[in-house]
Amino acid sequence: MIFANKNLKNLNIGLFGGSFDPVHQGHFHLSNLAIKTLQLKQIWWLVSTQNPLKENPQEDSIRRLKEIKDRNKNYKVIPMALELQLNTKYSYYTISILKKRFPQVNFFWIIGADNLLIMHKWYNWKKLFYMCPIVVFDRPNYFYKSISSKAARYFLKNRMPVKFLNSKTRKSLPKWSYVKNKLDYNSSSLIRNNIN
Repeated sequence: MIFANKNLKNLNIGLFGGSFDPVHQGHFHLSNLAIKTLQLKQIWWLVSTQNPLKENPQEDSIRRLKEIKDRNKNYKVIPMALELQLNTKYSYYTISILKKRFPQVNFFWIIGADNLLIMHKWYNWKKLFYMCPIVVFDRPNYFYKSISSKAARYFLKNRMPVKFLNSKTRKSLPKWSYVKNKLDYNSSSLIRNNIN
């Protein structure tokens, strides 16, 4: 359990949530970019509890977590079933708990451009922008759609180059950045569709 580790003062930690179903090279590619771009000490993969309509979502979460750990070769990537441990399925609550537990950690919320496109559907999505800097990494064929999304337009004035996205200046939240990067074309959805 990560809560046992309190030696994280003033460190940059990335939070990367998702179902990772299945985990693929694109997830690791994005994580490596985030570590380099944001000078992260660690990036915590928050493996979601997945679809509550599945027959056994808890068992499914544990399976996916094991698959990630088996494939992970980067010691800075820390996969965890935090939502399962905290009994929450919303990013808003997960980040709230982490910020209370680690008030001196510089958290960055990391998402792909596909998530920016639908972020306005998330629970308390506007409040998420006030919790920690949000860093959006480009995905194939998503730039124009995501940058004109409801969330991007609502917080347009708060967008800034990633080099100015210093989470230590908490008073200046909300702030977010869009990172154009070398793209990886792997997709969990495409992999699942090809399997079925």
